[in-house]
Amino acid sequence: MSTKKVTAIIPCRKGSQRVTNKNTRPFANFANGLLELKLQQLAATSRIDEILVTTNDPVVVAFVESIQGSIGKPVLLDRRPDQYASDDSLQGLIGYLCNTVDTDIIAWTHVTSPLFGAALYDEALGAYALALQNQTADSLMAVDVAQTFALRSRAWISHDSKVKRWPRTQDLEKIFLVNSALFVIEKPLMTQLQDRVGHQPLLFETPSLQGFDIDWEEDFALGEKLYGALLSRELAGNHQAIGLNPIEHQVNTAYATA
Repeated sequence: MSTKKVTAIIPCRKGSQRVTNKNTRPFANFANGLLELKLQQLAATSRIDEILVTTNDPVVVAFVESIQGSIGKPVLLDRRPDQYASDDSLQGLIGYLCNTVDTDIIAWTHVTSPLFGAALYDEALGAYALALQNQTADSLMAVDVAQTFALRSRAWISHDSKVKRWPRTQDLEKIFLVNSALFVIEKPLMTQLQDRVGHQPLLFETPSLQGFDIDWEEDFALGEKLYGALLSRELAGNHQAIGLNPIEHQVNTAYATA
């Protein structure tokens, strides 16, 4: 990993419909909101070399230009064409960035994951580097883990009820939920597959709450409270509460790209 350039990508399009001005409206003690917080978190990592903000929002452009050169890591600004900023333009954006970003490894993240901090980025990238070296995975995605009773089309997907109708929840098979806090992949593979994950991604199990995603207005308010609570525990020295302790991660052998 040390010889490969790692670029963190933050997509910030304008016109969020569910959370108005979610990228830059004040959040917790950050006047420039979730984007300011995310830039500080990424700047505090040891495994990320540079940050690229891709946006079509003039407010985001103005803020990034105002802080370039002042946060400890290079922050690049990509003025994304509007055609790659619609609700259904992810595939086009991936292809566009493959042709835009000059790097070896892409760490794709979002401002809407305010509890996924610097220590978790470094832990995830370290796990990815080891898996890549051992050839046990070709990419990484952050996931939440659920062990709970779950159904699909009125059929159990969490367990075989014919074996035991109500097993203990800790005995249930893990269900992995992509939280979109982080995707890591080598740029050539991303270009080849036109995807943020490869054929065999490492599932980075995110500690409880750290993968919290802001998707609705009520999430924004809750995210502020959770961030404040976790920050208080960090300052009190309870590192376990903010997910600094290593956890076991798995390779998803069932995942396959088209």
